[in-house]
Amino acid sequence: MKVGISALLFNMEEAIEICKSEKSIKHIEIGIDNLEECEKLLRYKKDFEELNLSIGIHLPMELNTCENIIYIRNSWISFINEINKQLSTLNIEYFNMHLGYAITSRLNNNRNKYLKNTVEFLNDNCLDSNIVISIENTYSKRGDFSNIGNNVKDFEYIFNNTIRKKICFCYDTGHFLINKDDYIDKLSEKIKIVHLSDNDGTIDSHIGIGKGILCMNHIKKILEYNPEYLVLEIDYKDIKDTLVNLKSL
Repeated sequence: MKVGISALLFNMEEAIEICKSEKSIKHIEIGIDNLEECEKLLRYKKDFEELNLSIGIHLPMELNTCENIIYIRNSWISFINEINKQLSTLNIEYFNMHLGYAITSRLNNNRNKYLKNTVEFLNDNCLDSNIVISIENTYSKRGDFSNIGNNVKDFEYIFNNTIRKKICFCYDTGHFLINKDDYIDKLSEKIKIVHLSDNDGTIDSHIGIGKGILCMNHIKKILEYNPEYLVLEIDYKDIKDTLVNLKSL
């Protein structure tokens, strides 16, 4: 299992310094929102190599796999393929994504329709078959728009219907605390990545372990399944203390 941290381009310098000082960190998951950011990210290639860091990409929050407008949905596939092409020299381990969102009233009336859209997205022949896709649990607060992927049944439907071979589950503990469900037991075979963070159960504040309501036994249960990547998706000031807590397990 590789321990990693999350980063964006604006704090990449700080992320690299953390990786230099904390030798146990061997992975970075980087958020990319625009194609123009790929060129800027490649400037850190030498740093990644010197630190022996593997790289994951977190795709934009705006990405919507369940988009009902086919033209727009297909544009997201082109976007992913182009990022993969431009960052080919970084040997990206996976592309992580949230499944997307729909108008709440429409989602409530026909959730299966939007789940089918996501399956079509993942099964699309135009989406590079060599890319590892990681789909992440999220949460909804029942506003005008709601996320899919905030319960186990959504993921069971997707995994049972997608023909894509390189697909896995990213378990986000912070999102779980807001919308709880039995992800670990029911999706254990699919868990490859864990986003580890804590919060108070209402706001996804990305605080360090031990500063919210996430219990250590829950983390211990996750680690027993030996995910490939444990990404600390937390405020950088909490990383040292969180690493100490993890070592106690």
